[in-house]
Amino acid sequence: MASGAHERAQRGVEDGWICVGVLSGAHGVRGDVRLKSFTEDPEAIFAYPALHKGAGGAQVSLKRLRADKEGFIARMDGVKNREDAQALKSTKLYVPRDAFALEDEDEFYLADLIGLNACDEAGATVGFVRAVENFGSDDLLELVLEKPLPGLGRFAFIPFRKVYVPDVNLKAGTVTIAFDAWVETQVSERDGDEAVGKSGEKS
Repeated sequence: MASGAHERAQRGVEDGWICVGVLSGAHGVRGDVRLKSFTEDPEAIFAYPALHKGAGGAQVSLKRLRADKEGFIARMDGVKNREDAQALKSTKLYVPRDAFALEDEDEFYLADLIGLNACDEAGATVGFVRAVENFGSDDLLELVLEKPLPGLGRFAFIPFRKVYVPDVNLKAGTVTIAFDAWVETQVSERDGDEAVGKSGEKS
């Protein structure tokens, strides 16, 4: 099973660095590049004073040319032709973690949660955080579970609310999950669905 550290690296979150975009190929013959931005405001990627090719890699400078249907067309220092630009395809762009200023030491970004060990309220490990998703309402922590749950499998989506996630400890590398309470909601919902299936309406 993949580890939390592996998952962080796969999703562009490495110690001290956060991935904010990726180069997706060449545009035209002058060396312009296609850029996909991962920042909440896509334009914000051009505001960072320093971007790096890979975590801790060489510093690069990007100039926005215009928006594109998949992101932006940009110009990068040192890229002179289409071949150079195409060779950079799939290159991830990172900024130092401390470029994201936080007002309080207890604050964190959702990306910080990826890879943390997920523990129940008794301190036992139940899995790790694979991703933070949002399908339209709550942020959800996607957990890869140590043991699959009957009827639910190895993946769990935990609403990122205090009632289900009472504590986040970045220094310890853990997030506490009210796991039994969450499982109970899933069992109740499944029982309700079964009742509907058998009778045509909830009893």
